[in-house]
This record gives sequence, C-alpha cells and structure tokens, in this order.
Amino acid sequence: MIFNIQNNMTKVIKITRYSLIILSGILLVIAVGSSVAAILTPAWQTVYLAEFQSEHEHGLWIDCTITKKFIKGITHNTHCTYKFENGYMQESGIHPEEEQHKFHEWHKVVLVLFGTAILSALTALCFSFCALCIRISAIVTNVTALIAAMSSSFAMAVFFISSHRNDIRFVPGITYTYEQTKGYSYYLGLGSMIAYIFAFIISVLATVMAFLHERQQNDTSNKSYPKSRLNGESPIPTGPTSIAV
Repeated sequence: MIFNIQNNMTKVIKITRYSLIILSGILLVIAVGSSVAAILTPAWQTVYLAEFQSEHEHGLWIDCTITKKFIKGITHNTHCTYKFENGYMQESGIHPEEEQHKFHEWHKVVLVLFGTAILSALTALCFSFCALCIRISAIVTNVTALIAAMSSSFAMAVFFISSHRNDIRFVPGITYTYEQTKGYSYYLGLGSMIAYIFAFIISVLATVMAFLHERQQNDTSNKSYPKSRLNGESPIPTGPTSIAV
C-alpha cells in the first residue's frame, strides 16, 4: 500500500514536471517571436498629422510615413527610412518632427537589452530540453530565463521613460502640436516581457518539481523492510541468556 502511494506520487510529480517544462518552452518561443516582431516593426509610437494627411510610425531603428492621397479614391503611400541614415539626417533640419527620426542612445539601449533577452531565452530553451534528464540544466534554464525577463523589463522601462520626454512625446506641426500614442510594436514588446516573466516563474516551478522527483526516488530506493516480513516468516523468539540460581 505504501509503495503504491509513493509510486503514484512519483508519477504525478514527473508528469507535472514535464508539463511545466513544456509550458515554459512554449512561453519562451512566444516571447522570442514577439520580441523579434516588436524590434522589426516601426509602430512603437504613432501620430497622425492632420495638416499633412499622413500617419507617422516611429520605431527603434526604422520610421515609416503613411500618406493618404485623394486621387481617384483614397490611395496610401508608405515611405520608410532608417534612423541611422546619414543622408536623411542631413535633410532633417527642415522636418517638423526631426527629433523623432534621430537614432538616440536610448534606442540603442533598448535594442541591446532586447537582443540580450532573445539570446538568453534561446539559451534557456536549449537547456530546457536537457532539463528532463540532467538536473543542472534546469538551474541553467532558470538563470538564463531570469536574465531574459530582467533584460526585457529594463528595455520596456527605458523606452517608456524616454518616450515620455516632451521632445519625443509631442510632435510640432505648422499650426498644431500633436501627441504621440503607443503603437502595436510597443504592445508586442510588452507582451514579450510578460511572457518572459511567466516563463521564468514556470521554469522555477519545474526545477522544484525536478528536485522533488529525485528526492521521492531516493526515498523509495532507500526504503527497506526486515527479510522475515518480506518472506512471510514469523520472528523466532529468543530465550534467556542465563539461568537463575
């Protein structure tokens, strides 16, 4: 009876551990995909300039302008430029939103932090496959997942604080001043940060289950019973060792 309970507990812990590792891996894949999509897309901040009938999307390294033209219906023209293009920067002196197209240092910091998060998450994903057999791999997975979660959190914090500077948040027009709003790229980055954090928490739980599984196996293997009870034999009573006079 005791052995059956211990075996059932071992199976439950093992299944829970495998499920947590798989869930953590899925979250890491989602986080990496969201991070890459957030970096590659330009809509971290968006603003519609009614005076020019154009929507401007400002990203971490690329900016796009979507212009509407009412010629035989509504047509949309999209023009994208890189923040690090020297030619564009030289012509940006006459642009009303020139500050938005500069490649600021905080842009570079956000890119580096997201790159660190992606590399750490990929490392954690690789070690998570080995965590099923090698216990030390689970610890490495936790450390790298923590680095990914912290890096993405710092990246989002840097962007959030920097994007609220007056020279970044507000875009001057000819007669109006427009306020930028967060675009879909920002929410992709925010979603990846949340996925990184949950992946780290779940990987820690999986590691705890791994240690519990090993402890349960050790307790089961070290458990012993008297041979007489295992063989169904009754113990032989022993008599007195001395005779009273």
